[in-house]
Amino acid sequence: MYLENIFNAEDIQKQLPQESVLFKAVDKFWKEFMSKGKKDPHACAVVDSGGNLKKFIENNKKLEDIQKALEDYLGTKRAAFPRFYFLSNDELLEILSQTRNVQAVQPHLSKCFDNMKKVFFNDKEKNSKEVLGMYSSELEYVPFTTCVMAVGAVEHWLTNIEKMMTQSLYD
Repeated sequence: MYLENIFNAEDIQKQLPQESVLFKAVDKFWKEFMSKGKKDPHACAVVDSGGNLKKFIENNKKLEDIQKALEDYLGTKRAAFPRFYFLSNDELLEILSQTRNVQAVQPHLSKCFDNMKKVFFNDKEKNSKEVLGMYSSELEYVPFTTCVMAVGAVEHWLTNIEKMMTQSLYD
């Protein structure tokens, strides 16, 4: 169930295509097995049928491989933007699985940056990707010297925000 939300996200499927296929196979097996259990409430009949122990062992191995690949993937994202080390795997996956929604990063900014509550997106257009400034935890607003566009990989535009923070405070 933990991995289902992750591998249903299109962006994660694109980044980890082999693992997505593996996960779908494991998920399909699990759902079919549970469906059989629902149809026949006698557990022994369901468990004993069709070499299920071997299938469960194989699927557990696949899940371990998927988990390892996911950890490696998160490691590359953390290497690209070290402040991601302050986030749990779940929080980082939430950000990465919603790359189309740049606002999804807002709840996690305070963990990545000291005293940053949120960034200010251009409110003149809906779903704007133009970051104009930042708010502190005390809701003090600091405008950026130049705007930052929240496009592309989240780790890249967050790096640009980090640079613009420094530049704007310096200016």
